[in-house]
Amino acid sequence: MCAVVRCETQSAMQLVARVEKVDPPSRTAVCRAAAVAVVRLLSDDRALPGGEWAADVDRWLTGGVRKLCRRARGAAWERVQAVAGITAVVAGAEVRALVPRSTVRTPSAIGRLPLTGREPADPDAAAAIDPRPSGSVVVSICPDPSLSLGKACAAAGHAAQLVAMRMPADRLTLWRSARFPVLVEHPDVERWQHLRLHSQVEVLDSGLTEVPLDTCTALARWA
Repeated sequence: MCAVVRCETQSAMQLVARVEKVDPPSRTAVCRAAAVAVVRLLSDDRALPGGEWAADVDRWLTGGVRKLCRRARGAAWERVQAVAGITAVVAGAEVRALVPRSTVRTPSAIGRLPLTGREPADPDAAAAIDPRPSGSVVVSICPDPSLSLGKACAAAGHAAQLVAMRMPADRLTLWRSARFPVLVEHPDVERWQHLRLHSQVEVLDSGLTEVPLDTCTALARWA
């Protein structure tokens, strides 16, 4: 049975991707880093019961799992590091997942960052990746409609979060010990339709931005 997530709340986890003008990361690498950052934050001791982030995380989980992805570079990226969260570095991409909070309490250093921008190149995009036992989780991004970088990162983060919630305990222990590696594929329409029948996790969008309500934006699976 697939797990399904919708984001329907005014509390949000902000994701900030480092996208410099010179030598920016690839789209796939940013999506991978976003997914890893989300799971690492939620598994951090500070986010678990009794931790300093626990109340904010619990409030967000109870109300929904909205994620917003912003961009930063230079000094703005350095300022982001002072905001509570976890930064993941994957294949040259850096994404910081911030502790969830009400969108009306977004720190100014974050709220000023753009949600959109030039779409990065994606020379390392793969159309098909099959998961291996004890290996990385595979997240698939929908081929139609085409998602912006920010929407794709949020979808990848949603998918990875649900994997951590649904994965059997012994397999989760292996994934955690490897620091939650994630691979991202960009299947064509035919493969996507096949994957929807077999993936353990399905992400349905709430329709707040870009895509219609209940659009399936990402899938995830493991072996």
